[in-house]
Amino acid sequence: MLNARVGARSADNVRTIAALLMLVAAGFLAIRMVIVYHYTLSYGADHPRAFSDFNFYYYAFSTVLNSAHDPSLLYNNERLVSYISNLGANTVNDILIYCYPPQFALIFSPFALLPSFAAKLTWVAMSVVLCIVGAILLAKMAYRGEDKRVTALLIAVTLLSFPVLHDAYLGQSNELLFFLLATAFFLVERGNRWAAGVFLALAVVFKVTPLAVVGLLLLRREWRTVVSTGIWAIALTLFTASQLGFRIIWDYFTVEIARAQTHIVSAGGLPGNSSVRGALQTVSERLGMPASEATLHATSTIFAAIVCLLACYLVLRRSQDRRMDYGLACITMLLAAPILEPIHMVVALIPLAILLGTALERWDVRQSAIVPRAEIVLLALAVFLLFFMERSAMYTVSALLTWVLCVARYFLPASERRLNPQVDSGRLDSRML
Repeated sequence: MLNARVGARSADNVRTIAALLMLVAAGFLAIRMVIVYHYTLSYGADHPRAFSDFNFYYYAFSTVLNSAHDPSLLYNNERLVSYISNLGANTVNDILIYCYPPQFALIFSPFALLPSFAAKLTWVAMSVVLCIVGAILLAKMAYRGEDKRVTALLIAVTLLSFPVLHDAYLGQSNELLFFLLATAFFLVERGNRWAAGVFLALAVVFKVTPLAVVGLLLLRREWRTVVSTGIWAIALTLFTASQLGFRIIWDYFTVEIARAQTHIVSAGGLPGNSSVRGALQTVSERLGMPASEATLHATSTIFAAIVCLLACYLVLRRSQDRRMDYGLACITMLLAAPILEPIHMVVALIPLAILLGTALERWDVRQSAIVPRAEIVLLALAVFLLFFMERSAMYTVSALLTWVLCVARYFLPASERRLNPQVDSGRLDSRML
C-alpha cells in the first residue's frame, strides 16, 4: 500500500511538471507568434532580406538549373557575392560562401523555377511542415507511455526552441535535417529499416556530417539500415555525377569542404560558433591571451577524437536503449564539428527529446549515473537555454550538458542494474531483430 501511495505521488509530480512546462511552452508560443508577425510585415517590403540564407541556396539552385555545363560555378565565391549583391541583400557582415554538397543543389534545383521570394516562401513552408512532422515522430519514438500530455510536451519543447524559429527566419536547412534524422530513427524503431535508409541517405548527401550517425548504427549492427543508406547515397551521388560530372563531387570533398571550414572558422567565436573551439577562442581573447590557430585546431581535433571514440565505445560495449544511441550519435555529430552554429542546435533537440521522453516514460526507475532529480534539473536547464536567442556560451553549455546527460545514461550504477534487469532490453532487442 505504501508503494502504491509513493507511486501515485510520483505520478502526480510528473503530471505537475509536465503541466508547468506546457504552460511555459504556451507563453513562448505567444511570444514567437508576435515575432513571426513582425518579421512577416518587414519581409513584405524587403524581399532580398527575407529569409536571407536562402539567397545562397537560390544561387546554387539557379546555377545548377541554368549553368549545368559549368558546375564549377557552384563554388565560385566572386560570382556568389556578385549574385547576392545584385539581389539587394546585405553582403557586409554575412559569411559569403556556399558549402553544401552538389547533390543538395541538384535535388532542390526546381526551386529556381520559381521567382526568388516565392521560392523562399515555399522553402520555409516546406521546412516548417517537415519540422512539425519530425517533432511528432520524434515524440512518439522518444516516449512509449500512454500519457498524451507528455507527447504534447515533447512536441512543444521541440517546436518552441529558438533554434527552430531562427532556422525558419533565415530560410535555413536544419529543420529539413532534423526531419530526415527523426524520421529515420522512428522507422528503425518501427522495424522499417530499409525505408529508414532512404531518409538517412538524404541526410548524408545533404550535409555529410550525418555519416557519424551511420557509423554508430553500424556499431549497433543495424545492417539493413546501413546497407540501404549506402545504396541510396551512392545512387544519389551517381545521379548527380551524371548531371554535373564526377569532377565537382571530387573537388567538393578534396577542396571545398576544407575551404569552407577555413572561411567560416575565421569569422570568430561565440556566439556565432558555439563549438568548443569557438568557446575557447572567445574566452582566451577576453582573458587577454588569444589562443593561436594551432592551439585552437589541436584542441578541437583532440576533443572531437575523444567524443567520437567514447561514443563508439559506449554504443559497442555499454548500449542499453537503442534510442539513447540515436541521441548520443546526434550530439556527438554536433560536438565533434569545429563549427557549431546556433541554428545547428535544431538537431540537438533529438537527444533532448529522447532524454526527456525516456525519463518521463519510466519515472520510477533510475536510468542514469546521475540521480533522477539532478538529471531532470540539468535536462531542464539544457532545454531552457534553447528557448532564448543565443548569447555568449549559452548554446555551448546546452550542447555539453546534453552530451553529459547522454553519456551518463550508459553508466547506470551496478546496484541499480541488478535491481532493474529490464535495462538491458535494448541490447537484447537489437540482437533479436
